[in-house]
Amino acid sequence: MNAPSLRLPSDTGEERLQSARVAALYSVGRSVYLSSPLVAAFTLVLLWDLPGRGVLLTWFAAVVAITVTRVALHRAYLRSGTQPGHALAWERRFALGALAAGAAWSFPLVVLFPESDPPRQFALLFVAAGSLVGAGGVYASSALTFYGFCLLPLAAMAAQLLAQADRTYQLMGGVVLVFAAVMVRVFGDIQRNIVGALRARVEKEALLERVAHSEERLRDAIEGFPEGIAVFDESDRLVVCNEEYARVYGAGRSCEALVGAPYRAITEAAYEAEIVSAAPAGGRAAWIAERLERRRRGATVRQYQTRDGRWKQGHFVSTRRGGSVSVFIDITDTRQAQAAYQAVLDEEHMVLEVLPAGVVFLENRVIARCNARLERMLGYAPGELEGRSARVLYPSEESWRHAGRTYEELRGGSIYQGEGALARKDGSRLWCRALARAVNPEAPQESAIVVFSDVTERHAAERALRRSEGLYRSLVETSNDLVWSIDLEGRWTYLNPAAVRRIYDGKAADLLGTPMHDLPTAELRERDAAIFARVLAGEPVFRHETRHLRRDGSTVDLSFNAVPLRDARGEIVGATGTARDISEERAAAAALHESVEKLRLAVDAAELVYWEWDRDADRLYWGRNPGRLSEAADGQATRWSEYRETVHPEDRERYLAVVAAAWDQAGSCSNEYRVLTREGRVVWLSSHAKTLPDASGRPRRMIGVSQDITERKRREEEERFLAYHDTLTGLPNRRLLDDRLRQALHLAQRRDRRVAAMLVDLDDFKRVNDELGHRSGDAVLREVAERLAGCVRKADTLARQGGDEFVIVIPDLAQESDCSVVAEKILHALQAPFHADGREFSIGASIGISIHPADAGDGDALLRNADAAMYRVGQSGRNHFCFYAR
Repeated sequence: MNAPSLRLPSDTGEERLQSARVAALYSVGRSVYLSSPLVAAFTLVLLWDLPGRGVLLTWFAAVVAITVTRVALHRAYLRSGTQPGHALAWERRFALGALAAGAAWSFPLVVLFPESDPPRQFALLFVAAGSLVGAGGVYASSALTFYGFCLLPLAAMAAQLLAQADRTYQLMGGVVLVFAAVMVRVFGDIQRNIVGALRARVEKEALLERVAHSEERLRDAIEGFPEGIAVFDESDRLVVCNEEYARVYGAGRSCEALVGAPYRAITEAAYEAEIVSAAPAGGRAAWIAERLERRRRGATVRQYQTRDGRWKQGHFVSTRRGGSVSVFIDITDTRQAQAAYQAVLDEEHMVLEVLPAGVVFLENRVIARCNARLERMLGYAPGELEGRSARVLYPSEESWRHAGRTYEELRGGSIYQGEGALARKDGSRLWCRALARAVNPEAPQESAIVVFSDVTERHAAERALRRSEGLYRSLVETSNDLVWSIDLEGRWTYLNPAAVRRIYDGKAADLLGTPMHDLPTAELRERDAAIFARVLAGEPVFRHETRHLRRDGSTVDLSFNAVPLRDARGEIVGATGTARDISEERAAAAALHESVEKLRLAVDAAELVYWEWDRDADRLYWGRNPGRLSEAADGQATRWSEYRETVHPEDRERYLAVVAAAWDQAGSCSNEYRVLTREGRVVWLSSHAKTLPDASGRPRRMIGVSQDITERKRREEEERFLAYHDTLTGLPNRRLLDDRLRQALHLAQRRDRRVAAMLVDLDDFKRVNDELGHRSGDAVLREVAERLAGCVRKADTLARQGGDEFVIVIPDLAQESDCSVVAEKILHALQAPFHADGREFSIGASIGISIHPADAGDGDALLRNADAAMYRVGQSGRNHFCFYAR
């Protein structure tokens, strides 16, 4: 796995890395200077007995000379001071020495290799290989040096072995090549790890240098800060401070003596240095504890006074490493100036605040200042208007330009007065009366004072009055209801034209001045005259219904509201009121009554019960005649949660799912289910319902009708039973037999099991019908069915095929002998005599048996084969059984 690549912050960092790498190279080179002559001496001894000693000695002298040269190079490197810019040059010189050493070691492998002495060959190869392996670790910091040393010995070793005639040597040469490839890979990993470690060390050294430099600059900055400053570490101990900080909080100690002091000690000194205006009940200890707690909560800025009378402002700033910086500055002069200025402002503010109007000071149409009254009038927070353009006070650009033109009216000291709308912060308008005067009459736009008085209520009242008058006039003139008035004689004095046209099909001018009592129908005139006489006597009347004649002779139903009409002195001068056409309402009410009666008759005839379910209230309201559906009386309510428990347990889950779906989808639902009455009876119900939404659109109510369908369900069940069963014996008929036989064969084929079909034909049954008649024969057949039913399992099917023939289907048959057991039980059950009409009869049976899959593959074939087997029993003497395949 490759070592991670680390980046140095700059070119200088890269030069440091190269210097560190070359320094590591020269550092490990000392072991090479010692080991190389020793290994060469060992090789000299190893090869001394071989011919060519002069060459061997020459080679040894060359190795020693190369080593001496490399030692001299090493000393020159140490004397040079390892300047960063020359690291690569020294690496190349070291690599040149390694190349020379590698060439020297390749010499014995090529020239001095013992041809016929395998032990010395392997010893020489071992020495060379060990040198190469050692080079991988020693020269790991320099790829140039490693390859320079290893290339020639590896090549010489591989060439020497491959050149030998023996195949073993050749294989060893291949191994050397593989070994070379592995060495290259391993060296690459080692070099990356070493370079990565050197890079980390160089970066750490650079970081430490920067930290030291930063600390030195920080210390200089703190010492030169004109106010008090101190730095605390993450343990809340003082790291450094300046002389001013030590003067106030050092309790006589110098800034150097305060280094390492905990913040608590500083706090204790602060109690003596600061003026404590309101010490807590616990005295000094409580004050110190409160100060430490405020520091812990992060309350970082405060103003206080020291015992020398000076005011300070202290500030704490947290550092990212958990420490903090404490700074205080002298604000005594600022506090004194603020106090003087505040006194002037307080006096001016008091004057402005007591004014009942809004006051604003404008400078070049910018709000310099305003009082709180104006801010409240316009809905702004305190101080929110200051510094903003006066444009925010006006609802439109046109009103803003118009206000600008009024500045000319202020020239020369004049006062402007006017009314207009101001814009509130929320966009609404505030109607105000304005008084404006320029501070400098010669340049009014430079500065002006404007006073705004709220006249919104008065202006709104005037507008509302005008609008109300217009609205009332329009309402009366266009109303579809008749607005009228009469005098004391009962003559029309006012009628709104639109209503007269719609109600009487005439003109108001034609009716004015005519008696009101001419319009009611003849049978109602006397009653209406008495009613309106009461109104003229001072009694108001409401919702008086009558019938008037129209111009074409038709009638119109009206509902009158009437009150006395009084003059300024309170005396009655007539009557006034309204009249509404209720002809359509009366017709609709009559039609609705008729529809309701028809619907009531239909519901009663269908025996339907109406109900309404309020889900939020858990109430179920019943209509007329709930009958057997609920214990409630007409119009009474029950809890739906109680009604839910009356639903049959087998139907309850399905019923609740259908109802829940209707609520979720805000739709309708239909359901058929059973309920249990208090008497324990089961009643079938058919319900149809629909959800109704409330004003928010959420379905809250459900209305529906329910019908008792118990009798219908009973008839359906009887019809279903008769369709699949014999009416005489109650046994399955041929249709149900075929269905069950088909199912049994399907399961047998899937499970690889057997199915048996047994055809039972009664012997001598014809004599019963002939002698006693079919009624007695039917009784005997019912008894036969009961006896046969006692011979089979619940899983078996016993059916009557017709006449005196019965069929038994035995599914999941384990052994054929089980059929014999069943057949013998049947013959034994029929041995007992039968009694009919006082007579005794003996009836036997012929039984044919067919088995699937041995005898037949389908149901029809199975029954045919059983019939054939039964026929053979009849020919062989009856009252016996026979298998089809036997």
